[in-house]
Amino acid sequence: MSIIPEYLLNRPFLPIVTDRLIIRPYKEDDIPELARLANDIRVAENLTRMPHPYSKGAAEYWVAYTRDNIEQGRAVNLAIVRRQDNVLLGSVGLEGELGYWLGHEHWGQGYMKEAVKAFLHFAFVTLRVKEIKGSAKINNTASRQIFEHFGFHETGTKEVTSVAYEGTKPAITYALTSQAFLAHYNSVKRPIVWVVAAALVNDKGQLLLADRPPGKKLAGVWELPGGKLEQGETPEHAIIRELKEELHVDVSEEDLEPLTFASYGYETFHLIMPFYLCRRWKGDPHGAEGQKLAWVKYEDLVDYPFPPPDIMLTHRLADVLKGQGIW
Repeated sequence: MSIIPEYLLNRPFLPIVTDRLIIRPYKEDDIPELARLANDIRVAENLTRMPHPYSKGAAEYWVAYTRDNIEQGRAVNLAIVRRQDNVLLGSVGLEGELGYWLGHEHWGQGYMKEAVKAFLHFAFVTLRVKEIKGSAKINNTASRQIFEHFGFHETGTKEVTSVAYEGTKPAITYALTSQAFLAHYNSVKRPIVWVVAAALVNDKGQLLLADRPPGKKLAGVWELPGGKLEQGETPEHAIIRELKEELHVDVSEEDLEPLTFASYGYETFHLIMPFYLCRRWKGDPHGAEGQKLAWVKYEDLVDYPFPPPDIMLTHRLADVLKGQGIW
């Protein structure tokens, strides 16, 4: 049974970005650190399937296994990587149940709550999963606190096994529906923030991205050009102004093709973002505010992590450009 919707299969898997983390498919480069972190009895004893001892060969198998599962849509198991230094911290994923772990040296720093929060939003909103189940050993207080923090309710108990110990141990089972997840978010009134974004696509079929400069939230993350609407502005006028200010290019309203919009919930506000395709402009785009620019193809976006609201916008852009014979 596939957990990845058909419209997302056979597409680049775009990374999920948080304040401190990148959550992405495993790569071959992760193998040495994966083998080191996972070869720890303190990690293995809380997981049912992790081999122990954990060898380089086990890490190689896992990387290939998770890649194949994503390609086939059977499961999503992702690497948790620290953004500032690209260091592998652990894993989060959905394969029957929600599963997650961190290397012992990374415990107690809030990384797992940050990763699970982003993954749950991705699973419920992007993958459109209806219910997520999970379990944690009764004595695994940290894991149980993760489930309870995000509103999972207890559904019972069961006995669990592990390669790391003999016999079975009691565990509590949990579940969370998409309806409950969204209801919890919507129970808090948040201000609506309107921003606008554009996809500038050149004659080579390349998409323009800009990185967020130091000092801004999510600094170093790539994004589609755009910005906030000012009082009294239409979205079209706002994106024309933003492109002029950010990139020193002139765009006419008739050159803006409205594609879709993003609706994304942050902790303190809710984002609404109209999205436009632009194939014509005057001037040579450059980072007028000191930001780096990159022209990329659809398949290159796996190496340019950007904010979560931009992910579905880019997949929608891909649908349009494929229909036009560009991507």
